[in-house]
Amino acid sequence: MRNPAIISVLTSTTALAVASATWAQQIDEAAKATYEKGIAAVRSLKSLQLDSAMTVTGVPAEMLPPGFGAPVTFAVEFVAGKQIPLARMFVAPNGATPEWRCAYDGKDAILVDNATKEFQTSDGDMWIFVLGQHMSSLPQWLLETQMSDPSDPEAPKLTSATTVGTETLDGAECTVVKVERVASFGEGDEAESMTFTETIAFANSDSLPRRVEAVTTASSQPTEAMSMLSTYTAVKANPALESAMFNTTAPEGFKKAAEPDAGAEMSQPELKFKVGDAAPEFTLKSIAGEEVSLASLKGKVVLLDFWATWCGPCKAAMPEMQKIADDYKDKGVAVYGINVWEKKEDAAKKYIESKGFTYPTLLSGDDLAKQYGITGIPTLVVIGKDGKITKTEVGFGGAEALRKAIDEAVAAQ
Repeated sequence: MRNPAIISVLTSTTALAVASATWAQQIDEAAKATYEKGIAAVRSLKSLQLDSAMTVTGVPAEMLPPGFGAPVTFAVEFVAGKQIPLARMFVAPNGATPEWRCAYDGKDAILVDNATKEFQTSDGDMWIFVLGQHMSSLPQWLLETQMSDPSDPEAPKLTSATTVGTETLDGAECTVVKVERVASFGEGDEAESMTFTETIAFANSDSLPRRVEAVTTASSQPTEAMSMLSTYTAVKANPALESAMFNTTAPEGFKKAAEPDAGAEMSQPELKFKVGDAAPEFTLKSIAGEEVSLASLKGKVVLLDFWATWCGPCKAAMPEMQKIADDYKDKGVAVYGINVWEKKEDAAKKYIESKGFTYPTLLSGDDLAKQYGITGIPTLVVIGKDGKITKTEVGFGGAEALRKAIDEAVAAQ
């Protein structure tokens, strides 16, 4: 299973990728041996240093954090017995004067922003939250493989392995294999499978990967696609790493970044409009072809849910949106899904109809999302009867807080 701590940037704001596998299922023993040797090499690492870069296709640019995929230098020492088995860690963009750097010394962590001359700190395993939006800089495949538990009964099962050929990458002769792994979840009507198709170039010298192209297929949506390509260069297996690399002392003259209020929602991306502002006007067409404007809804409490069919967290929240629409339909509350960033024109209509949702969905909401400054979905906006925003939420944290905000807006004069 994929480690949620490592891929947090790509979960609440971007759904798991989906694509269809078109190659025949078979297991070639030589390819399987190369793959298993590579997995064993990664899992046996005590330390690692490399330069990593990543590109993603099939996800709107708006969904990716700033600087996503930029080349970084990464160094780590592993330790057994921890949920996130990192003893010490360092990551920073390539270059003599990187814009930022993050270091963890086993006790404390620091994120230094050289552009703003600010720093953030934390202790223990909370370093992963200090890294924040730079989480995407980590070499995801390598870390997930190092941390995975092959005895986990829910771990994806290898169903195909073939040798694609050979290449020379970063001066290393590599054997390229293509593997497919399948995981199944749920039972009955809720059953779903995920297929992970990876094309990996393993260096013959150390069995570590130099390039990984990963595509994930969900049985519920086999036609949408995202591909993640990671390249690893200057790879050093089990190097002796200098302690200075993991220094967590704040640079002289830098100030500590302001910490969020203890009661504030965690890690909420800032929108262009905040609570108390007048909500931006819009006129959009519904799936049924009707024009709906915010002006026409004045006097009602409005809940907007920005979503897309390829967004897993969005789809997980939609049954609750339906319940809210049903429970509040006679209380002056209007619930609208705002479909954004779709690749296919009829994707939203087909999905809504297949699931039987009856609350209205408005189409072509990209411009409205841009007005709000939305970079992640689902994003939820509650608008009061006076047309002013009463709550915003990026990512669905559950219905309780959302219903409370709606109740307060309904009760307001």
